[in-house]
Amino acid sequence: MPQPLAIPNQSALSKKLSGPRVTRVRQFVSRAWTRAREVFPFTWLGIFVATGSVIALVYFGIQRIDLPLLVVGAVGAAMAVLCLLATSITATALYFSERKRVYSTEPLALECGSRRRTGFSMPSLWYVPFVRIRWKWSAKEIDVALRKDRGRLHEDIIPYRRGVADHIERSITIEDVFGLTSVTFRARESRQVRFTPSMGALKSVHVVRSMSGGQDISHPDAPADGERIDMRYYNPGDPIRFVLWKVYAKSRDLVVRTPERAISPVRQTVAYLVTGEGDEAAAGAARVAVDSGVLGTDWVLGTDGSSDYAKSKTLALDILARSANATEADCGAGLNAFLQRATPASVGRAVVFVPARPGPWLDKVIAAARMRAGQNRLFRR
Repeated sequence: MPQPLAIPNQSALSKKLSGPRVTRVRQFVSRAWTRAREVFPFTWLGIFVATGSVIALVYFGIQRIDLPLLVVGAVGAAMAVLCLLATSITATALYFSERKRVYSTEPLALECGSRRRTGFSMPSLWYVPFVRIRWKWSAKEIDVALRKDRGRLHEDIIPYRRGVADHIERSITIEDVFGLTSVTFRARESRQVRFTPSMGALKSVHVVRSMSGGQDISHPDAPADGERIDMRYYNPGDPIRFVLWKVYAKSRDLVVRTPERAISPVRQTVAYLVTGEGDEAAAGAARVAVDSGVLGTDWVLGTDGSSDYAKSKTLALDILARSANATEADCGAGLNAFLQRATPASVGRAVVFVPARPGPWLDKVIAAARMRAGQNRLFRR
């Protein structure tokens, strides 16, 4: 009896092709191809011009005595050789010069969206004909602006995403003005870098602080907060029906009635930043909440991708910046554990800062909120 033809399992085959070993091989091949392309001196335009010039010079100019193509081929070949020599020699000299450079050890701290000079500079190469220099950071979402001053190019950066790193890697490109040749090498600088989220227009937003009812007599060990009268000054967000218009007509002071005899701010708050696509605005809102003190006097802040919890502004800025390194699997995954372990003894509220776009984090956040239902109120911001 003929044996039936065995058809391989498609799911097993796909898992084998996307396994960790295959992924590492692909990454290695991709890095090797990128490095080879950076070191190879000719661009695609340079290969086309050099090949066409050699064909026009040898085949048509010399063998067939075509004088116009002889001149064109000779000029093109000479230009390609000249650009190749100028670019290669300049790139080699700058590479060995960068290896001997002494970099600054001052930490680089900057808010996203702001512009700052880093202190890094290189010669503008005005004395080398047909050659120019440019560079960029290997990290994404960072714009590098070059300013020419006294024969040198000085670096200004504008980051657009928060992050923390212990080094800076630059891709320095030496190329000719015709676009025929280009050589790129990488320079690594050991320096502490921290980009904090931008607060943007939220800096000028007036935050209404939530108030909770207090007791007639304060605790003997606690401060006596609140006013023991039946009215207070109007705050933005108060219901307009509680305004005492007769008092306003006489004194021009806008006051409102308060049903409680003593009021005190909610002091214990936990906050958490969920990472994902489009989370930069949420990170900025979390920073505003920390800097403005609206979380109260006793608060805890956590983020995806970090097992540490912040209870001070300095540590909060650090974990907010480090949250940019969270992977897709980390998006929203740490919220449930954070609410279980990092919450104070009596929680006033829990605030969750989420990205502006739905993503894999949404189901995890909803599941964590359902688990906490009945224990604390969960507000999404």
